[in-house]
Amino acid sequence: MGLNFYLKLLFFLLILVWIVGILIEFLIPQFEILTMLYPSLKIFYSHVCHQQFEKTISIDGHSLLVCSRCFGIYSGSLVSSFILIFFSLIRIHRIKYLILGTLPMIIDVILYSIGIYFYSKQIAFFSGFLFGMVGIVYIYNGMQILLEKPEKN
Repeated sequence: MGLNFYLKLLFFLLILVWIVGILIEFLIPQFEILTMLYPSLKIFYSHVCHQQFEKTISIDGHSLLVCSRCFGIYSGSLVSSFILIFFSLIRIHRIKYLILGTLPMIIDVILYSIGIYFYSKQIAFFSGFLFGMVGIVYIYNGMQILLEKPEKN
């Protein structure tokens, strides 16, 4: 197994740890020790998400530490990074796929912002999920290119 496999595995594991942190409130009942981490993680994730309660997914009184759109982005990244472990990636030189993956999220934000419809956690999650799936491929592709560049003396 080459460097490529380990880079893909590292991406997947880092995203998985990130998502486990987001889910900490769901994990606290099973692992009481995590109670100590909750305040720090809440502050930590506030730097990447607005954490507005009405836009956050809650189940049985437990909430995620990010909004539904951010959770969609991270979930899409996790799924895509898992798939990348098993499949070779063709170099992507065009940005059209990133634009196509971003467009639903941009349209959702614009339509909500101008008042066409009310915020939908489901739409926010799925538009973020699509962006996350495509975005992580571009990030991984960029990392691959950086690692393969020969050093200049």
